[in-house]
Amino acid sequence: MNAKAKESFIMPITTIETLSDLINICEDAREFYATAAYRTNSRSLGETFRRIASTRESVIINLRLHAHSIVGEASEEKIGNGRASDIFGPLKTEIDDMELTLVEKLERAENVALEQFREALKSEPPEATTNLIERQMQLLHETYFHIKFLKRHLGSAA
Repeated sequence: MNAKAKESFIMPITTIETLSDLINICEDAREFYATAAYRTNSRSLGETFRRIASTRESVIINLRLHAHSIVGEASEEKIGNGRASDIFGPLKTEIDDMELTLVEKLERAENVALEQFREALKSEPPEATTNLIERQMQLLHETYFHIKFLKRHLGSAA
């Protein structure tokens, strides 16, 4: 296999691994926010968490569709392998505590998730993948700002 053919074979694998990592992060976040929306006693928090979970679902769908366009439908089990990230998982035990400390931890988790997307861009994926990741980051910035607003709101109420 010549060098160019080998490079074109490796690039999709690396891109798919990157997309899988981002999908896993978003799946963990979606699960966390969906559970939090169900378990909170606050209607406004529940609605905020449902919107954030829905945003994460949209990002997951977009990342999966892009990954499938690269490798085809036959490789679905390799895309977003369900491996839990350690960004949102540890917060699941604190869902019932909708205090400022949990929201501060959520803000940090959202920031770490955004940093993972930034790191994915540093790996210099193909242009179409770069464009997709940048668009999804815009959506995730919205969820980050929801949490920042919630933190300010809870902080001023304390």
